[in-house]
Amino acid sequence: MVRSMFAGVAGLRAHQAKMDVIGNNIANVNTWGYKAASMSFKDAMYQNTSSGSSGNTETGGIGAVNANQIGYGVTTGAITYDFSTGSMSPSASGLDCMIEGTGFFIVGPMLSGGSLSLEGDDAVKSSGLYLSRVGKFKVDTNGYLTDDSGSYVYGFSYDQDSGKFATGSLVPLKLPAQSVLNKQKSQENSDNVAIAKKALDDANVAYNNQSASLSAARQAYVTALSNYEDKSKSLTIDELELELTAKKTAMVTAYNALQSDATDATLKKKYYDSVEDYEKSEYTLIQKKAELIAPNALDTLKAIQPDLDKYFTDYQDALEAYRADPTTKADFDAAESALKDVKNKLSVLEDSSLQGIRDAAKIKVSTGEATLEAANNAVIKAKANLVTAQTTAASSNSGSSSSGSNTEDSLAEFSTYKIQTDGSIVGTTSNGNSVTIGKIALGRVQNMGGLEKDSGYYYSVGASAGNVSVFEGGGSDGVIRSNFLEMAKVDLATEMTDMITTQRGFQANSKIITVTDQMLEELVNMKR
Repeated sequence: MVRSMFAGVAGLRAHQAKMDVIGNNIANVNTWGYKAASMSFKDAMYQNTSSGSSGNTETGGIGAVNANQIGYGVTTGAITYDFSTGSMSPSASGLDCMIEGTGFFIVGPMLSGGSLSLEGDDAVKSSGLYLSRVGKFKVDTNGYLTDDSGSYVYGFSYDQDSGKFATGSLVPLKLPAQSVLNKQKSQENSDNVAIAKKALDDANVAYNNQSASLSAARQAYVTALSNYEDKSKSLTIDELELELTAKKTAMVTAYNALQSDATDATLKKKYYDSVEDYEKSEYTLIQKKAELIAPNALDTLKAIQPDLDKYFTDYQDALEAYRADPTTKADFDAAESALKDVKNKLSVLEDSSLQGIRDAAKIKVSTGEATLEAANNAVIKAKANLVTAQTTAASSNSGSSSSGSNTEDSLAEFSTYKIQTDGSIVGTTSNGNSVTIGKIALGRVQNMGGLEKDSGYYYSVGASAGNVSVFEGGGSDGVIRSNFLEMAKVDLATEMTDMITTQRGFQANSKIITVTDQMLEELVNMKR
């Protein structure tokens, strides 16, 4: 009879424990980085009221008999945690951050020697450091990065000279001294001056090369122009052009005279003679220009073998026939077209011509002058950049050297901070310079269920959790998001539903005790 009462008591205790878990979840609904717990039940021990048998198939035997067992209620099973990433809550602080993934921050007290070597697999586990999911950090008065409980944040130190992180050991992250920044700034200024000097040297070399190239181009143009003009004089091009102009005037005069009396044979002959004379002079000028413009155009002259008299005679005959009989216009057009074709062939220009060489040389000079001007502007700009770099370096170095020793030994001051996705902490000084301070290290364990919760966001590495593997952020196990904090991983709807079912379970178990008590009362009252 009392077994049912003990089962009821066990049920009350188990449901009370689950209610404790639910209450803790709801209480921490606004706790940064909190991971909701869930508890399972398992049945308690059993008492055999009769044992089972395997049965006997021999004569007179009986079959198998199952054992009869009565349970003693329920007990608590495993309590597990939901370690998936919670929602992101924006933060105005550049030192606030969260982990998107399964990694943990490594925090804790100051260690002996100030650092922890990572040579051993259990280095972190045996060091007494904690794991945390809350990245609510600040810089304390000593320049160390701490969480809001005062624990130091561990990570990899940064060598300002080599520009590398020391990933072989963990150290509490700390701001660099002002002297480190002064040295870094001095080196940066020296580098800037060296870069500016090299840029000026390169600009001067480019200017000198372009100046020499332009001089050569100008000389080539002078030579090409001289060759063209000398050839033009030797061919008497100018005289021929004047002569052609005079003959054109004579042709126009003869034509006007013919118009006054078209039947006058003398005027007609004079006109046609002037036309022939003009055409011959034009042919001669074209031939001379062809020789001037393109010396190898003489090959074109030989190829077509023009019989100028024949072309002009055909043209003149066709013109006279057309004048006498307008129906012969087709013959006149053909003769005129043939004469024009000869002129066009003599006017062919080629790239290798004296004129082409002259014009190309002139264009090259114009292009070279524009390029030289651009090179000169580049030199002027490079000189200005060098002066700026030297002035900045002198001013910066003067400011650093005039500072007292206390300033040199004091911690660097930063106006803002930014944590990169890989955990690198970058501080920005008041003059806008960015300085890498260190890198936040992350840790992971094989079995997160083996982590044991402590107060203040912390997890201790339990025996079943395995060793802590230290790694840099940025991968699938942990991307660090700056200016965000991780909200509690608590689903209020689920918690409220579980609270209702737990309450009903508790009530049902209390009824077991009540009914058992009533049965015992009836049993006692049997004797009056």
